[in-house]
Amino acid sequence: MDGTTERVVVEFDHTSPEYAARAQEITADLRARCPVAYSPNHDGFWVVTGYESLAQSMRDEATFSSRHHTAEDGARFGGVNIPEAPYENALVEMDPPEWNAFRRVLNPMFAPAAIARLHPALAAFTNAAIDACAESGSIDFVLDLANPVPAQATLAFLGLDLDDWQRFAEPAHEVVYSRPGSPEFQRAVEGQQWMFETVANAVIERRRTPREDNLSRIVHADLDGRTFTDEEIVSLLGTIINGGVDTTTALFANAIEYLDRNHSLRDLLIAQPELIPSATEEFLRYFSPVQAFARTVARDTELGDQALRRGDRVLMCFASANRDDREFPDADEFIPDRQPNRHVAFGIGKHRCIGSTLARAEFVTMLETTLRRIPDFRIVRSETVRYPSLGIVNGYVNLPARFTPAARVASS
Repeated sequence: MDGTTERVVVEFDHTSPEYAARAQEITADLRARCPVAYSPNHDGFWVVTGYESLAQSMRDEATFSSRHHTAEDGARFGGVNIPEAPYENALVEMDPPEWNAFRRVLNPMFAPAAIARLHPALAAFTNAAIDACAESGSIDFVLDLANPVPAQATLAFLGLDLDDWQRFAEPAHEVVYSRPGSPEFQRAVEGQQWMFETVANAVIERRRTPREDNLSRIVHADLDGRTFTDEEIVSLLGTIINGGVDTTTALFANAIEYLDRNHSLRDLLIAQPELIPSATEEFLRYFSPVQAFARTVARDTELGDQALRRGDRVLMCFASANRDDREFPDADEFIPDRQPNRHVAFGIGKHRCIGSTLARAEFVTMLETTLRRIPDFRIVRSETVRYPSLGIVNGYVNLPARFTPAARVASS
């Protein structure tokens, strides 16, 4: 292909312990040398680390297709490391024109005005989580706060039983960081199967007896002259639940850990909480919770002076693109009021994360409330455990902390 150079081959494995330990160093080197390169690992795939090439390819869904049909591909390349769903993923692995109809139905439910109606519930969930720990002076920011709040918010958004939040949340986290074949992974598989069965039963019930909730709206929506099938809804809700639960948890944990190491920034956000929304965008850029996502080349093309062939797999490294100095001056510095901040933490183009407004609302509520109620938290680093792999989500298994005991704000 005219304009291309000889294939650049690199030794890159985003699932390796080395990558987990040196991700920023490794991707910075690739951005400088070869922002589009080929790795022979995992049967071979292209890795895109530069912002410009990533943005170009993510906007071209006709050439870079979202479709990949196997659970193995999903685990290796981004998406989520979950056992194969009972049905093909109804949104993440869909291209236009089918994708357009699905998104048209869902967009009003995720619109800012609709999410604003959840704000009182988000505040209640967050205060209740902190209340449970306030008087003890001890909290695990993952297990006690960042796990329950996004899970409860997601279930409230859909209209599912809030009492089940833990059964939804734990497998969504555990399946991401557990090694396939391990007892933990098998437990997560069983939890995911329970989730699909529970959602399927809820869909059947809403078909018989609609309620005033988003699940009923999805079940009875007009999808270009037809309704969603049960299979499409189950797959769609699995995507919403898995995607909405773990990623916000990961972002919050990284932000809290960073604030514990950077007291001047913490003091600034306490003194000027109006900076938290812009700081949220910088946390998203700096600690991209979803590290990468996959695409399949639908037709021969050229990207970054490299010739890609139909059927090639491509790993779009969001976290690397978000540290590209060509797009973000002083990219390795955290600048709370950075403008502009065109990060790609939620993706880019038509497949940009539909739940971004909800995720922001959850994160801002948890951060504002934490800084107001327990501002002097101190991470217990000797007991902190990170996800062992950064290939999918950049998160923490747990993040214990101590603080000056505080009063409860809700009635018992």
